[in-house]
Amino acid sequence: MKKFVFFGVKAVFITLLFIALLNPGLLPLPDAVASKLPQNLSFAGLIDTLSELDMGTAIFWFSFAAIVKIMGIFSGVLRWHFLLIGQGIRLPFWYLTKCWFMGRAIGLVLPGTVGLDGYRLVESSAYTGEVIKCTTVIAVEKLIGIVALGLLVFLTLPLGARLFDFNYVMLGIVLFILLSFITTAFLLLLNPRIVQVLVTVIPTPEFIRSKVHKLGVAVTAYSENRFNLLIAVVLGLGVHLGICLMYFGVAMGISNGQSSLWDILFASPLVIVASVIAPTVSGLGVREGVMTILLGGTYGEAESFLFGHLGLWVGEAIPFILSIPLLLFATRPNRDKFLGELAEVRAASGEDSNADLHLSPEEIQSYRGKIIDCLGAGLFAGLIGGALLGLAEGFWHIHTLSNFGDTAAFWWAPLVYGLVLCGAGLGISVVLVFLYLLFNRFVPAAVSFGLSLGGTLGVVMLVFGRFRYRRDILGEQALSLLDNAKVLGATVIVVVLAVVIGSILAGWVKNRFAGVGAGVACYLGIILIGVAATFIIKPNMQAVEFAPDKQASGPSVILIAVDTLRADYLKAYNYSARPETPNISALADDSVVFQYAFAQSSWTKASFGTIFSGMYPEAHTATGKASALPDEVTTIAETLQAAGYYTKGFSNNPNITSIFNYNQGFIDYTDLKPDLYFGARPSCEKLVLYDILRKVVQVVNGKRGGRIVITDFYQPGNVITDLGLAWIDGPERPADTPFHLFIHYMDPHDPFRDPDKPGKGYARVQMGNPDPEKFREAFIRSYTYEIEYMDEQVGRFLQGLKDRGIYDDALIIFTADHGEEFYEHGGWWHGLSLYDEQIAIPLMMKLPQSEITEVNNNLARHVDIAPTIAELLDLPKPKQWQGSPLITRDLQFGNADTEYVHSHLDFEGIRLHALRTMNKKLIEANEGNKRNFAPLELYDLNADPGEQDNLAEDSEDEIKLFQQTLQGMAAFIKENAAEPKTLETGDMSPEELDRLRSLGYLE
Repeated sequence: MKKFVFFGVKAVFITLLFIALLNPGLLPLPDAVASKLPQNLSFAGLIDTLSELDMGTAIFWFSFAAIVKIMGIFSGVLRWHFLLIGQGIRLPFWYLTKCWFMGRAIGLVLPGTVGLDGYRLVESSAYTGEVIKCTTVIAVEKLIGIVALGLLVFLTLPLGARLFDFNYVMLGIVLFILLSFITTAFLLLLNPRIVQVLVTVIPTPEFIRSKVHKLGVAVTAYSENRFNLLIAVVLGLGVHLGICLMYFGVAMGISNGQSSLWDILFASPLVIVASVIAPTVSGLGVREGVMTILLGGTYGEAESFLFGHLGLWVGEAIPFILSIPLLLFATRPNRDKFLGELAEVRAASGEDSNADLHLSPEEIQSYRGKIIDCLGAGLFAGLIGGALLGLAEGFWHIHTLSNFGDTAAFWWAPLVYGLVLCGAGLGISVVLVFLYLLFNRFVPAAVSFGLSLGGTLGVVMLVFGRFRYRRDILGEQALSLLDNAKVLGATVIVVVLAVVIGSILAGWVKNRFAGVGAGVACYLGIILIGVAATFIIKPNMQAVEFAPDKQASGPSVILIAVDTLRADYLKAYNYSARPETPNISALADDSVVFQYAFAQSSWTKASFGTIFSGMYPEAHTATGKASALPDEVTTIAETLQAAGYYTKGFSNNPNITSIFNYNQGFIDYTDLKPDLYFGARPSCEKLVLYDILRKVVQVVNGKRGGRIVITDFYQPGNVITDLGLAWIDGPERPADTPFHLFIHYMDPHDPFRDPDKPGKGYARVQMGNPDPEKFREAFIRSYTYEIEYMDEQVGRFLQGLKDRGIYDDALIIFTADHGEEFYEHGGWWHGLSLYDEQIAIPLMMKLPQSEITEVNNNLARHVDIAPTIAELLDLPKPKQWQGSPLITRDLQFGNADTEYVHSHLDFEGIRLHALRTMNKKLIEANEGNKRNFAPLELYDLNADPGEQDNLAEDSEDEIKLFQQTLQGMAAFIKENAAEPKTLETGDMSPEELDRLRSLGYLE
């Protein structure tokens, strides 16, 4: 009865798998699962694909597949043969072959390799009477199979770079883990005594200890015959390689000879892994799914599905047919002859079948004590080393901040770093225990402490230190060979010092209990140093007193900035725009609408630096993730404050907080924060470990069906509107004094909340580079929803201004910092290109009493906003400002002579310069940029507004003219030269690092 239930459950599971692959809509699958499944696969599509096969080609390649599969099977038989010889058991090869084929036939209806392994074990044990040895052979064979499969995955996984945009750092980590596993498994195979000692020393149930001992004795036979083991590993590779080549043959037959061997070698080992561990009969449903997910985008979903499915039948049909005559006619060899040969082998080798590992109570106690001491030393080394690293980063972090409102990083960093990195220290000590047992020699616990301390500091310095060096010192530029050498050299010095000093200091500890006390005391002492630092080093963010030298007489100035808002997604700019934005359209009716407005960069920090300062990004220099707005820059807020305005700002993006000095000129500047994790305070957000921990939480939330808590990223529009109106109504705003108010809506920025699925959304930190076929429409739909939500909140704010009698008399500027890409040029998000979808932004100016309400069709720029405000209020323009007034005091347009827009990007290793006229656009890119942009791109915007047809190859003369202007702009921006005015043609532009990653600014 149990068997029927077992097979019934398996059958139901397989059926559900096939439904999920062929018609996932029939199952209530979470979005995170459904999005990974094939979207265009159907039974009819499979039939169509089969009907289109060239039968001659298919038969040839299917025959090839069957032959290489049989060759792989014989590799497995040979491996079994050599492993049995290593145990002193010699059985006829034909008998082993029969057992193998019979086991495979049975295994067709069982999960994994249960049938094959079970039949061979039962048959060989019953015939020889050597149950332990035969079990050992199967166990060693499995271990060798795992080692060989791991080695094959290690060798072929990099081939996937042909198909996927790999994160090479993660690939390196995965390959390192695979190699470590392979090495450890093989060393254990050659040195089974390690496991025997551990099982003896560590309290273990008797039935487990006895079995491990017996297996260890049997496996020990191979330690004197390692050549057999090496042959077995090679043959294990042959087994799996035969399966891979079988899939290649099937793929060639289905694709009419158009499949790539390298693609199949990448996918096949992963399919094998999935098939082996899957709880289904012969991996049915799983092998098809994995193959389709890996290769469906290259060869088609139906074709890839058939690669996996027909691979089963082509690879198993002939072996099953061969098992029939073996079952009917094959017999066992003569048992008496076998036993005689076995006795002769034992006599010749002097084998003691009762050999076992015997440790005296004193030896057990000694081993146990040394292992505990080593693990304890590693645990406390990680705890103390982590606390030291956290304290050091806390001091560096506070030192690099321009403004900080708290100093909690001093104590939070050592507390959390120690707790987290004690796991790293413990892991290093586990490796040390393994090595000590491998060589059967332990070193003093003090030395283990020093080695674990050095290892912990070394690993963290190579990762965290290299990251901070690149971000804080090099400004995100790639590390040169010399830079890497510097980091490595500093790491080596720290490791050596940690090992020596740690070993010496730990040597003063006399016993285990004293060591525990000393370790806890050191950890708490480091935290107390951080606590003391919070009292000694006070926050440097001082309140600014409002004591104007003169009373302002102009209108209030309100800057409404929206993050990540494309102009073409507003009805005021594009009548066919999807979002319904009636409130922004109503504002446009009261405003001057600059139809062709462009940002000077495509990410937040650089763009707001230009909006605030009236300077190009290269001039105000706040262009890197860790860079701040220099004190030397004069912002529009400073200009207004000097003129007697009360200046208030609400920042809602981590790039423009007070930490980066974007509060310059504001009497009161509120940094709106997301909800923080783990008891952290704002000063902790830039710490590397906090960033990692937060990202882990957000990625886990993403795996849980794309779960989004928007306040984990920013404060939503309703909060911004409420805060803005509350400040206007509150006592902080001086009565009868014009004010400058900056409010910042973040809603169009990812994560994009899905309007149809509350609590779900799409975030860069969770998705990276999503499949456009699956997600482009969903992204746009959700982006549309976010814009409509933002419009509602902006409308509520504007209505609040009207209700308070402020709207009519105020100068209101509405703009965005940059746009967003939805795969128009093969990418997502923003800050990664200078195409129009990322730099074309809305810009509206509602003058007091709406004195001008029309559409301006000349070029406008972020760099012009501050000069325009100063011009309209008749305030002096600082000499360092580089823009020009868009509207003059006499209400004339000042941008009629603006012939081009210059934009710049230096972000995540991408360095771009763009020059855009009304008709043409040139983009220069650095070599080796991660988006693979061409060094030069030239577009005719009249014929090609989507910037798809690069004319650079045939436009050398025109490019030279653009480049001359770019060179002139570089001189103007950096050297205060005269701004180039004409082109020679008329046809021719780290606070809160965790939040930066959350919003997609960090990898």
